[in-house]
Amino acid sequence: MHPRTDLALLAESLTQLSKTPYFNHAIEKHANALIEVIKHALDVSPAYDEEILRSFTEKVWTCHRYLQGSTTKEAPYEIEYCMRHAINEWLPDKCIVTTALTDEKDFHLKPGDPWEFVGTAMDRYDGKLPEEKLIFIGVPRIYKHMPLFCAALYHELGHFVDLARNVSGSTLLTHPQPNATPEVLEIILAHRREHFADLFAACYVGPVIIDTLYAINPNAELSLTHPATSKRLDTIKAFLDGDEFEELEMYQATLKSLGLPPLQARYTRPPLEAAFDDIRPYVIASNEELHGMFAAGWSYLGKIKTGGGPGWATGGGQLDATRIVNDLTEKSIRNASIRQLWKRGTE
Repeated sequence: MHPRTDLALLAESLTQLSKTPYFNHAIEKHANALIEVIKHALDVSPAYDEEILRSFTEKVWTCHRYLQGSTTKEAPYEIEYCMRHAINEWLPDKCIVTTALTDEKDFHLKPGDPWEFVGTAMDRYDGKLPEEKLIFIGVPRIYKHMPLFCAALYHELGHFVDLARNVSGSTLLTHPQPNATPEVLEIILAHRREHFADLFAACYVGPVIIDTLYAINPNAELSLTHPATSKRLDTIKAFLDGDEFEELEMYQATLKSLGLPPLQARYTRPPLEAAFDDIRPYVIASNEELHGMFAAGWSYLGKIKTGGGPGWATGGGQLDATRIVNDLTEKSIRNASIRQLWKRGTE
């Protein structure tokens, strides 16, 4: 379609979305700001170049997809809640997290801000733009109520932080490869990005990221874009065992030079067994326990699969038990978020 037609249709849809209750009023602010910029783009004279309108339309399409996802009851709010806590520890800017469910086995986090483009390419718009940055999360629809299966998002968040703060790129300055060709440097950089994202995830979900990698592609060989899975697993295990090794020291030195936190455990395994045995949500006591729900919940599932689980898990099938444990994890996280909102409201 013509970009002007698409923009008009998108503005119409965003207007309807803006009337939908949101978890976060800041999302509504972004929708309303997009509507105002669209009106400007369609009405301004002389008109913007068609290429500018086409690029802007593509950005609005993407924003619309994720903003729409945040209005539905299907949105995995509990996963968003965990991601927001982790993001706040690494990125100084105010961020708004929005989620779209994917029909593929596709986890991702990526920046979604249209505002930088508006500020530079649409220089005649003089309205106020939102200060918060949009972060788009993709979660497979089939896992929308399976938070324990979404631990891969911490790996994707590692990539997001890496690119936002140029961590791996900076390692080429702190630990240069003077004899490497540009092509080899690109391979080194790609591999360092994967290792950093793996270690980042291990800081929050511990050994769960090992199981996640093994489930995705256990026998992947060395490639131009990824280290071999066996190498990645060995690196994560060494980190979790508390070993010191050259690659970890490289990341730690680079993070320090960038004024970022070190790679270290940011989770505590909560003692959820008694609550889950009684089919009750666990009362999460801290942010560390919030992230630790993944390691503890995954371990609890493993105990059930080996026949050492509670009595209620022996009568049904593995899928039923998996659903129940994920449901208890989801409710535990949701209750923690409600308690936090209540606390803020009473302060």
